[in-house]
Amino acid sequence: MDNESLNIDNSTLLRDFNETQPNQEWSPFICYGPSHLPTFKVSLYLNGNRFDGYGSSKKRAKINAIMQYKSFTMNCNADSETNNTIESDKSTLKRNCTFLMENSLLKKNAIESQVAIHQTTEIPVSKKQFEDNLIEYLPSKNLAIEHQVAINQTSAISILHEIFQGQTLTYEHEQSHGLLETISVIVSGNKYIGYGKNKKEAKEIACRNALKSLSKLQSIDNLKYKNQLEMFLTDYGDSKIIDHFAGITDKIYQKLEFTENKFKEYSVIASIIKMTKEDLNSAQVICLATGTKCLSGNYLSLSGESLHDCHAEILTRRCLIKYFYKELMESVKGYPSIFIPDSNKSKFKLAKDITFHLYINTAPCGESRVYSFSDTEHQLNRLSRGLLRSKIENGAGTVSVFGREFQTYDGVAQGERLVTMSCSDKLTRWNVLGLQGNLLSNFVESIYLESISIGSMFNLHHMERTIYGRVENSISQLPQDYKVHKPKLRGYSILPRRSTTQSSYCTNWIVSEGIEIIKGSIGRTIENRLSRVCKTSLANEYIKLCCATNNLLTLIENENKVFYDSLKNKNENYLAAKNELLSTFKSLNFGTWVHKPEELKSFELHVGKESDNIINNSNNQGNES
Repeated sequence: MDNESLNIDNSTLLRDFNETQPNQEWSPFICYGPSHLPTFKVSLYLNGNRFDGYGSSKKRAKINAIMQYKSFTMNCNADSETNNTIESDKSTLKRNCTFLMENSLLKKNAIESQVAIHQTTEIPVSKKQFEDNLIEYLPSKNLAIEHQVAINQTSAISILHEIFQGQTLTYEHEQSHGLLETISVIVSGNKYIGYGKNKKEAKEIACRNALKSLSKLQSIDNLKYKNQLEMFLTDYGDSKIIDHFAGITDKIYQKLEFTENKFKEYSVIASIIKMTKEDLNSAQVICLATGTKCLSGNYLSLSGESLHDCHAEILTRRCLIKYFYKELMESVKGYPSIFIPDSNKSKFKLAKDITFHLYINTAPCGESRVYSFSDTEHQLNRLSRGLLRSKIENGAGTVSVFGREFQTYDGVAQGERLVTMSCSDKLTRWNVLGLQGNLLSNFVESIYLESISIGSMFNLHHMERTIYGRVENSISQLPQDYKVHKPKLRGYSILPRRSTTQSSYCTNWIVSEGIEIIKGSIGRTIENRLSRVCKTSLANEYIKLCCATNNLLTLIENENKVFYDSLKNKNENYLAAKNELLSTFKSLNFGTWVHKPEELKSFELHVGKESDNIINNSNNQGNES
């Protein structure tokens, strides 16, 4: 009986084998190649021998391993007078593996692909190694095995049902309007949520999360799955945090009330979470935003009334600044706040043990996501690595800034596309200058993100380079209170569903302040009003804070009028840190940071009556002295 008589699609082969060979043992599955065209490998251990199987699915891989066992047995029977040596075993394995390569989907992919153990670990597979079938790529317990990476093992669903036999496990399809499907499983009265690019994957992840959590809470004595449960626990800390952040973000979003369903649809959602003493139970969503495209050049405002960038993470950070202003005013009034007065009454510092964390359901646009899941290597030395990139008006994705270093107001007015720096580059900027921005730096020290969690399209190498790696060894002259900060980076490397449409609307929400819906192309609310997080609105918050603290040196210097650009030019330390960062980008040949036209910054701010009185009194006191 030759190989061709063994039908690789004969599923009864697996069932019959399980019934007749009770002593069989199987290794965990390993996945080769890109996520869109995986190749699975599994090893069968029986009677002191090992038989490797490959296939485009787990079932097919198992059947191939059984076929190798049967071929080996038949050869032994046919040549019973001669003991098979190790070399003959190798020849058999070579012959069967060659057959599989020529008659399955592995043809080219199995030879040229790599072992995708984790996005940070890659082991190339040569043709000789593949044919020999003697080199085992076993995942190390020390590797952080993420939920959705390409290592695949025995189904967590099956393990959960086997361990908790007799208990009814309830699965629910949770509502979600993002990129990922959401499934929950209820075990012993507790709900565990999983996110995936389809329902099947989300269900598997939910069961993995349940096993991880239950293994932490109680001892699960199951020798059969002991190793796999230990592997699940290796990434429990990070995965638990990401899932928790995603869960509390989605929980807030689902409770928001929308007048029309079209306002609720989104592709990207981001949130900033406050924690105390790194206690996950204290995690609170402070603000969130869904994203859409950037402003159309037709709606540029010379008075700071339009939002230029409506991507989710950018809006979320602007919401955080609004939240900072509110908390500072609470502290001024003597109410409980995240800020406490410093020795200098006009300065404040963040209360002890409070940290802020950014969650985005997919990698930010630009440098951190310019790579391919089907790449056979990281290609870290490509010339394009580290370059500044920009979004383009009415376009998707980003492009290099080279060739568009400057933009003018009249040029945009005549039809030139409006250029906005990518979210990846802005994240780099926040990790040097802080989240608080220029104006608030007059009142608080730089506030940095403690961690960044990415829900999909995550690659640790690319993210580290983007956030701090490309500049950390080149910046040398940052002023006091500024640094190249290295937040904790965690994420899932699954490839999200491709979205061909994007909502024209985006939502932002701030705790205790409700929601605001913005039309991205005009940079204003759907009622055509100013957003609460546009330049003018936030600058007015700053003026109120200056007046409330009687800290007018950053507001006026013998001026009767207040202009936005003059306010931002008063903080010399912040400007020095900013210039050092932008000069570093340029010196490394990463490109020139593209600023908005100067005409958009020199608008006058209207100071309220209360502020006018304070300013006039200050001027009078100065004249009397």
